[in-house]
Amino acid sequence: MDGDTSLPQSRPIAALSYLLGFVTGIIFLNLNPYDKDEFVRFHARQSIVFSVAVFVLWVIFSVFMAILPGSLGGLIWGIWRVIAVLLALFWIFLMYKAYIGERYRIPELANWAETIGF
Repeated sequence: MDGDTSLPQSRPIAALSYLLGFVTGIIFLNLNPYDKDEFVRFHARQSIVFSVAVFVLWVIFSVFMAILPGSLGGLIWGIWRVIAVLLALFWIFLMYKAYIGERYRIPELANWAETIGF
C-alpha cells in the first residue's frame, strides 16, 4: 500500500476518480478534503490525462474512418474496436490499482499528468 494515503477513504475515492474520466478527475481535484490528499490528486490527474488521450485517439481514428474509402474505413473501424476494448480493460486496471493503494504510473502519460496545474 502506498504510504502517503492520508485518509482511510483515499483508495476508493482514487479509484472513483477514473469512473467518468476527466469529469470525476476534475471533481476530485477540487472537492474538499480530497483536494489535499496527494494519493487522490495523483489518480485524478492521471484520470484526466488518460481520458484526454483516449479522446484524442478516438478523434484520430474517426478522421481516418471518415476519409478512407469503404473497406479500408471498415478495417480502421475494426482496429478501433479492438483498441477500445483494450483501453476499457486498461481503465478497469487503473481503477483496481488505485483501489488497492498503488500509485501505478502510465509510462507514456505520467509525466504529463504531473504538470496539470490544479
